[in-house]
Amino acid sequence: MAAGFVPAQLSSGERPPSGSEAYLPPNICPYVRSILDEAGAGRFADLSGVIFVLSCDAMRRFADIWDLYIGDRFVWRLDAPRRYDDAAVGFFRDQLLRLLRALGNKAGKVVSDDDLEEAIAVLNKTRRLVRRISAFRYKGSALLSGTEFYRIAHAAMSVDKACFNAEAERYIAALEDAGGAGVDKGRPRVLLCGCVADGPALSGSIEAAGAVVVADDLCTALRHYDGEVETGGDPLEALARRYLGRTACARMTDAEPRTRRLLELIDEYSVDGVVFHTLKFCDLVQSDLPLVREVLKRESIPLLHIERDFSDASGGQLSTRFEAFVEMLRGAEGRE
Repeated sequence: MAAGFVPAQLSSGERPPSGSEAYLPPNICPYVRSILDEAGAGRFADLSGVIFVLSCDAMRRFADIWDLYIGDRFVWRLDAPRRYDDAAVGFFRDQLLRLLRALGNKAGKVVSDDDLEEAIAVLNKTRRLVRRISAFRYKGSALLSGTEFYRIAHAAMSVDKACFNAEAERYIAALEDAGGAGVDKGRPRVLLCGCVADGPALSGSIEAAGAVVVADDLCTALRHYDGEVETGGDPLEALARRYLGRTACARMTDAEPRTRRLLELIDEYSVDGVVFHTLKFCDLVQSDLPLVREVLKRESIPLLHIERDFSDASGGQLSTRFEAFVEMLRGAEGRE
């Protein structure tokens, strides 16, 4: 944003991967393969460039394939450490500085600290507004479904942020004025967490089964807007501290803070049960599952683990499992 571009997260809409097997093995992240299919079909032709965060092996291989077969524009690999300490912050600040200079060269301008601070202020406001919108999922009875929130949170990743902020303020005012009965109407309250959900289908399936998704811990939803960038100092260092210090995903070391945050969300949003979602071949997120299962069992919080690959064939099976989980949650409420 500081260099004059509009940041947008690449999305496949969870279309099942089809032609990517010619470039990547089938036993690799379906999110990566699905995005590669979209790129190969020319659906990202209007992009000025792509920044790959080297978060895992699958994303590294994606960057390599993009370079070889699609990379006819600005391509950058952003290396991010897997821990949060002063050395990691210093390293990441240097990586951001290199990226900033490359973007400035692409835009034909020198990006100043004032440009950075202006962009930080806009995005901090976006984060605050999305969190306020999320709160309508749990204030009293939920006024917003999880599916609706996901669409809003995902849209905020891909549009002009100043325009989004203006529309979000109007939307919040309308929700506050509307009041009335919530969308939960006594339905079990579910938290969705785990791997990237690259579309509203997952939340929609859970809610179609009779629950309401009142909270999430997903990098494509609420977690993306967690924490703000501090102002008043070195903006690049502040950016580095925010991105490394916010609620961590499974690529970062030490799972204990993630499970602690999960328990905080369960308490804050009055959650009845948790759906832990993993994509096939995502070893990083799946490695958190044993600890999550143990912690939730200790707290008597029902857990449903599902694994997907964006294949349509799994839709009916998932619906059946969601319906059984919702019935179990209703039975648990009745026993209470």
